[in-house]
Order: sequence, then C-alpha cells, then structure tokens
Amino acid sequence: EEPSPAAEAFIELAARAVRPLLEIGAAYGNATLPALRAGGTVIANDLSASQLDVLASATPEEHRKRLVLMPARFPEEIRLGAGSLSGVLAAQVLHFFDGAAVELAFQSALRWLEPGGAFYVVVMTPSCSFYSKLRPKYEKRARGGERWPGIFDPGTVASPDWKERLPPMVNLFEKDVLRRCAEVTGFTVETLAYFCFRQSSATLRTDGRECLTLTAR
Repeated sequence: EEPSPAAEAFIELAARAVRPLLEIGAAYGNATLPALRAGGTVIANDLSASQLDVLASATPEEHRKRLVLMPARFPEEIRLGAGSLSGVLAAQVLHFFDGAAVELAFQSALRWLEPGGAFYVVVMTPSCSFYSKLRPKYEKRARGGERWPGIFDPGTVASPDWKERLPPMVNLFEKDVLRRCAEVTGFTVETLAYFCFRQSSATLRTDGRECLTLTAR
C-alpha cells in the first residue's frame, strides 16, 4: 500500500527518534513495519486486536522487541505519559470522528508528545470522489460559520453496492478547519497541503485535493 506523505515523514522520524512513536489505526502496519525497519520503537494502536496480531506475525523477529501492540479506542482508551512520545501518526482516522472527538485527539497528542514532537495527520476532503457531491453543501455550511461543516451521513451519496459498507458518519476537512484544530490546541503547523495518492485510480480522482496532510509540533 502506498504510504501517505504523513506516513513517510513518520518513518523518517523513526530513524532518529529518542522516544517511541505511536501509529493510530495501524491495522496491518503500513507505517509501523517500515518505522521498525528504520530503527524506531513503535506503539501500534488499532480497534482490531486481530489485525494487530497479523501485524505482530509479519514483524521480523529482530524488530519485535521494539513493537508494542495497543488494541484500544483512540483517544479515550489510550493511557500514555505526558511527553512520552516523539511522534504520533493518525492517517485516515480523524475523518471518522465527530468534532468533540477530533478536538480530544489533538489534545491527547499534544499531551503525549515531547517538546518538538510531531503529530502527523491525513484526512479526506470534500474533493474525494466518493463525497464530491457534498462539496456545495460543505461550502454553504462553511460560509454560514458552522464549526464542523464536513459532518455528513455518507450513505446519502453512496452507490447502492457501497451504502452498507460505509460508517454512519464522515467528517470532511478543508485547510482552515484542520489548521484551527491544531492551532487552538497549542500546536504550530509545520506543513498543511493537499495531495492525492499516486496509485489512486482515475475514478477516485477529482482535482488533486482529495486528501489533506498535516504536520504539527
């Protein structure tokens, strides 16, 4: 699976981090496994303990002592010390959270990170092909001053074969909302940019702004 820009930065950090890294929604280890190969100690979090078991099985023996499995719901079920991490990656996670949970995620990451530690985020925008029909409504809500203009029921625009596979809520982001989330928490935004995965099929592409990547410290 193609790594996101945030995952690439997380993996690069692993080579020089002095404290552990945390991957939220690690699943089968798209970022965790290369971060381990780079020399980092990684806490792999996911709701699915079975997926984490697959990740553990795929981890070479020489790296397993630097892998910590943490099946838990982020952020409320995770217990970590203040300043105990060098980096946190939440890729393709926060767009499934409501506003209060997004704010708690940023607050938790800031508390867990050492001074200068990095929070890497990837979220979907209204340009994502699945949800591009929602952009006019998103923009109308944003003009009206709604704090979370991207919260929708994705089933309202899903094709019949996808409707049953989707979660009940999606929270789409634009730059101003994601920047606000970081800055009101106390982070300094280092990078904030649109991107589209290079391997995305033509049917998934719209305007090159399908995803947002954030690095905040």
